[in-house]
Amino acid sequence: MGKVYRKQLVEGVTIPAIIHNSNYFLIQMAVYEDGTVSCWHKSDLRQFQNDLKRGWVVPSVPVCKEISVHGLGFFSVRQAEWQYNEKSYYSHVKKVVETLNPDMKNLYCTTKREEEKWEKARVVWSASPTPCKIKEGFGYSFLDGDGCYMLYRNNGQLSLTYLTIYADKTAKLDITGDKSYTQEQLHTLIEEKRLCTSPQGEEWVVIEGLGNVLLAPSEYGELSIKEKQKEIDSLFLQVAGEKTPHELCMNAYYQYLVEPTDWSREKLRQAYEAVPAHERMYLGDMDTKDSDFVRILYHPQNKREV
Repeated sequence: MGKVYRKQLVEGVTIPAIIHNSNYFLIQMAVYEDGTVSCWHKSDLRQFQNDLKRGWVVPSVPVCKEISVHGLGFFSVRQAEWQYNEKSYYSHVKKVVETLNPDMKNLYCTTKREEEKWEKARVVWSASPTPCKIKEGFGYSFLDGDGCYMLYRNNGQLSLTYLTIYADKTAKLDITGDKSYTQEQLHTLIEEKRLCTSPQGEEWVVIEGLGNVLLAPSEYGELSIKEKQKEIDSLFLQVAGEKTPHELCMNAYYQYLVEPTDWSREKLRQAYEAVPAHERMYLGDMDTKDSDFVRILYHPQNKREV
């Protein structure tokens, strides 16, 4: 007998959740129709209940603690009106599964044999979601996407929402439902200051599906909306399969290493500064970050040891 495997498409939705791993991290937690939950690892409903009991997933953040919102920063919680406790949040997640799978049939359940198998192999499975929307026209296929968190201001109310950009270069804000946006329309929302990256001082923020929170701006400095716009523009290129500023910068870097001239350094500078400032650390590895780019561009007299 020969070994084989198959891949299966499992649909789901994302809901806001909080991971407590030393700090508190807001995530888009995927809940699938087979009862699988993605909370930085793959859990079935029984395992997810244990994740709640042991405090890995929590429905709230204590006052005076910080909540990390990926791509925006750390925000101090000054006051809060949270919607769930541990028990009611589990019920909420279970109801989401029931909405996707009304009969609650064919639910995934990890067996003891599987747990022992993967523990022995030192494997931890992920169920990371791929954002998508149904492609218009004949058939049932999807357009993949990617996204980031943004703050959205409407009629004086500030909400934390997720922005998803799809391969057809359309975008969706969770807070506005199924309304579709173009890249230019998002630019207009930014210019009108309806899309932003930080509260104005201490400000109540709606985290839909979790509660209302009085947040203070990050103590580490506010993320520039211009740099965030660069990130959004880069996402439009990425999901459409086009060259991103990150890729163009890496190409310019390799070109400079091959031919270290003033011309190639200037091309590298232009490419480097096109990368959003808060993403430049990802141009290198975890240790070097973008240090070699900084050396080449701003301290060329310093030679790198090879």
